[in-house]
Amino acid sequence: MSAMHPLRDRRPQTFQELKQFIAEGRIFLPHQVEQVARRMLEQPDMIAFESAAAVAKNCGVSQTTVMRLSSLLGLESYRGLKKLCASYVRERSKGISHPH
Repeated sequence: MSAMHPLRDRRPQTFQELKQFIAEGRIFLPHQVEQVARRMLEQPDMIAFESAAAVAKNCGVSQTTVMRLSSLLGLESYRGLKKLCASYVRERSKGISHPH
């Protein structure tokens, strides 16, 4: 099995699962793709609400590199990655307590 084998057999279903997959080293990410993954973990809202081109510019990589992250994580497209991140951002915002 190649070190860059995508996770098609076990795709992450949630952002938390995605974080776990990366933290546990279940997949090898080339340096520039890892750069995007780190930013995604720090700022999931960036992926959730920005285009692949905007994310690429923010991370200093090509748009292809951003798309490659989705593929290496076993997702069908960047849209799938956006959905995972957007779902997490929505859930996280529900958990924010508001002042009385």
